[in-house]
Formats: sequence, structure tokens, C-alpha cells
Amino acid sequence: MKQILAVIALLLAAGCNKMDDALPSTPKATTFRGVIAEEESRTYLDENIRLRWTAGDLITLFEGITRNKKYMFMGETGDNAGDFEYVSQGFGTGNEVDRYYAIYPYASTNKLHEDGYLTYTFPTTQHYAEGSVGLGANPMVAITADLDDFDLIFRNVAAFLRVCLYGTDQTVGSITLTTNSGEAIAGKSTITPTYGGNPTCVMTETTATVTLDCGDGGIALGKTQEEATVFWIVVPPVTMATGFTVTVNGYYGGSQSFAVESALTFSRNKYKSMTRELTIASSDTNMGVDGWGNGENVEGEI
Repeated sequence: MKQILAVIALLLAAGCNKMDDALPSTPKATTFRGVIAEEESRTYLDENIRLRWTAGDLITLFEGITRNKKYMFMGETGDNAGDFEYVSQGFGTGNEVDRYYAIYPYASTNKLHEDGYLTYTFPTTQHYAEGSVGLGANPMVAITADLDDFDLIFRNVAAFLRVCLYGTDQTVGSITLTTNSGEAIAGKSTITPTYGGNPTCVMTETTATVTLDCGDGGIALGKTQEEATVFWIVVPPVTMATGFTVTVNGYYGGSQSFAVESALTFSRNKYKSMTRELTIASSDTNMGVDGWGNGENVEGEI
């Protein structure tokens, strides 16, 4: 009897082992390497006007399927490369694609079309960051060679306006950029990444105004042109047929506008710069419109 029981026990053990072998294993999470193309910028401007990653940055990754997945940067603020690890994914299904697509910043509304273009919404409000563009304001995209390639080479989508302001006893509450002819600089867009090449971007909505929010307490300006405080605004690649108007709103009231009324083209990964003196009194409103004046129109690689 003992022998019979021993045989039964062995058979049961063997059966359990076969069942365990047949069970599907839990898929191992993939780690992707986020690398910035050498000629490109990052999301944090350093002292050499290069941009870097920020710890905890989130991207949307389409992992061989048109389903939005959230990945997080595991490096430190100031790194120019590092690993991204899986965080979560949205509900639903998607269509299969033959490579990986990624876009910074993460948003649940980021979409990938099976034909290879992304849908992204440029925000109407950006947030001031000292010496940099605001977190989440500067879109970048990456595309791999195939499904065996885990290196995400990020490239900038947008252009930049650098506004340098100075003045005695001046504190900025916000800055509004508006295109004079109504060209879109915020809202939905379609972005097409190219492996080994630069992405293209087409605006599909018509929002012509972007606001840079300077936060609680505002930003105090340097008193002289040499001490000018720098504000960065992200814009999509765009040609402004009749220029733009920058309106600076004082934190304690009043505003002052600066108009540039000539045609200007903002090119991907480049910036234009203007320098102006602010002369808002706390009780002032609508201090008038100034031209480009002694400001400079600089275009150069970021």
C-alpha cells in the first residue's frame, strides 16, 4: 500500500511540474535608453544653452502598438541620457506597428496613428523655469529602427522665443505671446518622426496665443540690460507673416506690449531673441506698443 501511495505521489508531482511549465511566464518589463541626438536639445537648459533631462521626466511610449504607455526617466536632473522604465498604461487595445515610438512630455491624450504620425497638443499655458523652458513645454520625439532596437534617440519638435527683460523695480507676473496674423502656436498638432532624421510638425488647431505663467510672487527683473532676466517660450515651427506681439503683465498690475511687425520664421530647434526694457508702474495699464527697437533677432542652434 505504501508503494502504491508513493507512486501516486510521484505521478501527482510530475503532473504539477508539467502544469507549472505550461503556465505563461510574467513578461519582463523592458528598459529603454533615452539618448539625445548630439545636435539636439534637452528639457533643461544648462549654462551653455543646452537642454537636459529632469529627474522623473515622463514620456509616452508606444511599445510596438498604438497604445499609450507611461515611462519614467530614472536618471538625475542634468543628465543628457539615461534609462526609462515602465510606469503604467491606458485601457483599451491598439494596432501593431513595426517599431517603437516615444514622445516627451507624457500625456494621456498623446496618440500614435498606425501610419506613423503622432497627435500632440501644444499647451496654451507654459510655466517659467529659471534658465530653461518650463517642464513639459518642450516636445521631443523618438523612433527606433525596429522592435529589436531599444535606444530612443530624441529630437526636438519645436522652436523657441527668448525674451530678455530688464528694468528698475519690475516684477513680471506673466508673458503672453500672440501671432499678429493668427498663426497657430498652441493646440493640437500632428508630428511625424523620421528614423535618423528630423521630425516635422503641422498644427491642426488655430490657437494664436501662448502664456508664460511666472508663478506665485512673479519674477523680479535685473535692473540693467547686462543683468536682463531671460524668459523662454516654446513655439511650434511656424512662419508669422506679420510678426508677433509680446505682452508683459506686471505682477502688481499694469502691462507693456512689444510688437514685431515683420515676417519671421521660427525653425525647429532654433531660437529668436529679443531684449527690452520694462517700465511698468504698479498702477499702469496698457503702456503702449513698441517696435523691435534695440532688441536683437538672433537665430542659432540650441
